[in-house]
Amino acid sequence: MIKLIASDFDGTLFRSGVISERDRAAVTAWRASGNLFGIVTGRGKELPGYVTGELQFALDFVVCSNGAMIFNGTPELIETHTAPGNDRTLLEELAREHGANHWGYNQDEGMQGDFYQLSVLLPDDAVSVKFAEAVNEKFPELTAFQNGRNTDIIRRGISKATGIERVVELLGHGDVTVAAVGDNFNDMPMIEAFNGYAIAGSPITAHAGNTCADIADLCEIMGKI
Repeated sequence: MIKLIASDFDGTLFRSGVISERDRAAVTAWRASGNLFGIVTGRGKELPGYVTGELQFALDFVVCSNGAMIFNGTPELIETHTAPGNDRTLLEELAREHGANHWGYNQDEGMQGDFYQLSVLLPDDAVSVKFAEAVNEKFPELTAFQNGRNTDIIRRGISKATGIERVVELLGHGDVTVAAVGDNFNDMPMIEAFNGYAIAGSPITAHAGNTCADIADLCEIMGKI
């Protein structure tokens, strides 16, 4: 049976601006044993090239924008899920009402109003929680995930968990044991769906059933299963 680790990027694999040598060595050994490793992140379409290029870190897949974009390990974009843009004006008004000082759309040229993800920077974590709740209440076609001071907004029904499900289907590996790992609230859908792990000491430690110190620790844990 193939085993797959789906890791969040910021605060999980990428900590203090680097991927540790300990984690690099562990993932290299993990993949050399025939297992799969990939990133599942709220970041946009620029991340896969940055990781495989500048960081020189090999992957089997990347899920970006909280499930809205799926890349293989090349990294080649192989599937997207867009959110309808008809409510952009109302979304931006709601963001201003909550004190947002910056937001950005992840989208391609020619998409007109539709987008993969809207990321909104709020004054603090508490306001970000309230903004996400307001979006989820007022916009039935959209889902908002709080991620620290950021709130990420994507198409309703899409999440990091659905992204992993599609990766397993698209890569065609059949029976796969999945472990997801993250450090913030936008990681909870995949942690809950796959009996995953929180990074010890992270904001979601109390909400996840399992914890690990780092990616190397998780590789060791999964290697014994």
